Amino acid sequence: MNLDNFKNTWQQQNTDTAAAITINQTILADIKVNKQMKELTNMKWARIIESAAFFYIIVLLGQYIAKDFSLSASTISAFILTIFAIVGLAGNIGQIVLISKIDYAKPVSQLQKDIYSVCAHKLQLTKLLLMSVPFYMAYVFIGFDLLLGIDLFQHLELHMIWFYSLSSILLLVVTTLVLTKIHYQNIAVAWVKRTIQFIVGERLVNMAQFINSLESSDS
Repeated sequence: MNLDNFKNTWQQQNTDTAAAITINQTILADIKVNKQMKELTNMKWARIIESAAFFYIIVLLGQYIAKDFSLSASTISAFILTIFAIVGLAGNIGQIVLISKIDYAKPVSQLQKDIYSVCAHKLQLTKLLLMSVPFYMAYVFIGFDLLLGIDLFQHLELHMIWFYSLSSILLLVVTTLVLTKIHYQNIAVAWVKRTIQFIVGERLVNMAQFINSLESSDS
């Protein structure tokens, strides 16, 4: 074999190797996309089941309100909890639509935001539950009525009504301030990062940091 033959053989091997690497990378990318598509399908079914649960709660609360349609504390409490259930149902429906519209052909920044929104569902659900904390007396009033048949509000003294009212207002202010801070744009704040990591996990923190870095480079 002379030098020219050796060069041709070497170049041909390089070409074959590069083609093999390209094919393997394509196969790996397809496998990764298929795995993520399967995860998204499972998430969609989970959201459908959650939507059915929220709808069932709305029906039960609606029946409770219709049974005693008055301005009693328990009826107003049921109305407040119905609003939270409707918000939860709307959020789940929005998730189902978002998952259905996930398009891997979108720009990386937009695709990452869509994936983040899907993966942040548990965080949003937790925030919704925390938003209902200031209305904790709604659970108490309905519980007393359902379990004991007692309208607790009628038995509360005035100073206790003031105590529960002021504590609810204080909790509303605190939870509103805290929950508005829990956003991917504030992921650099230590307590926000720890909170998101505790509720959802390290993966969402990494995605938030990646989105922030993309937005910083675009601006």
